[in-house]
Amino acid sequence: MSTSTEPWPLTDEQHSIVELCREFATNEIRPRGREVDERDVESPLDIFQAAAKVGITDFMLPEEYGGGGFTDVFTQCLVQEQMCWGDPAIGNFVCSNGFFADPLLELGTDRQKEEWLRPLAGPKPLYTALATTEPGAGSDAASIVTTATRVDGGYSLNGQKAWISNAGLADQYVVFAKTDSTARSSGVTAFLLRKGVEGLTFGAPMRKMGQRAIVCREIFLDEVFVPESDRLGDEGQGFRGLMKTFDVSRIVLAAAATGSARAAYEYALQYARERNQFGKPIIEHQAVAFRLADMATRIESAWLLTLHAARQRDAGADVAKLAAMAKLQASETAMAVTWGAVQTLGGWGYSREYPVEQWMRDAKLEEIEEGTSDIMRLIISRRL
Repeated sequence: MSTSTEPWPLTDEQHSIVELCREFATNEIRPRGREVDERDVESPLDIFQAAAKVGITDFMLPEEYGGGGFTDVFTQCLVQEQMCWGDPAIGNFVCSNGFFADPLLELGTDRQKEEWLRPLAGPKPLYTALATTEPGAGSDAASIVTTATRVDGGYSLNGQKAWISNAGLADQYVVFAKTDSTARSSGVTAFLLRKGVEGLTFGAPMRKMGQRAIVCREIFLDEVFVPESDRLGDEGQGFRGLMKTFDVSRIVLAAAATGSARAAYEYALQYARERNQFGKPIIEHQAVAFRLADMATRIESAWLLTLHAARQRDAGADVAKLAAMAKLQASETAMAVTWGAVQTLGGWGYSREYPVEQWMRDAKLEEIEEGTSDIMRLIISRRL
């Protein structure tokens, strides 16, 4: 079984990029997964740079800004699934500039897109980060308390962000702050800023259960000046831009989760064919065979739902519900399938000699980031 079968026909260009990503994931990403995980708080910059040289880090950016031109979500899902089959954390890290680009494409002016997106294209791209989450504001993004106060020529940003992927490493940031602290979502505004600006500092790397290739830190903003020209959209448009970003990124994360589930399933399937107990391969024992059948079924359903959501988004539909469904189904599938892989390998599944224990730790993040499973169910239920 492979999620790379085609429920919809692919163009020649899509076939080419999928094949490129499959080869890169096999040769460059999969062999490095355990090493990167063991390093704990070091991002694999050499893998990112190798991916940039072959066009994987900017494939999702518009051609007019130097990118690969695959701006449709469907193709982004094809790529993300392949990359995260190689390794969930490394795959997400290599494609992380797309997350920064989404609010720029949604809210940015032509000048801002040219200035901030073009440096992400080519063989030596900058690193980026998007900063929303705070110590007291996770799923409830409208409750952020970081402020952006008007000053002569722009804004002064003050506050603290937490769990920010690539913080400290990133050269460019999208930061969400309140221009109206008395409002909730209508008070949120987005800003662009660069590393090195006065008043911008970072905490120590945060030690995590999994997905360690993407290092997270806190961000501290102490009277950080942002010129008005670097405000992203109008005041109060930040939350809308963020939600539109989530409509894309949740679908792409569903593809990432599906890719990691496929990796675990394929590994467990091969093990079950080779491991003998009670005189025969364990796949011939019904308990194991049925577990693998459930794993395969869940992966296929998650993949089809993800691609359906992507197609609907590309067609211009309102996909808030579908995006939440795809992320919910795929993330919980990844958790269930990686658990099943560990269970199939038994004691060896619990050992660091085999990758499935790492993949199970990695999968847990997908049920949490960009909206927990609880929040996904809330979004879906409100739209029934």
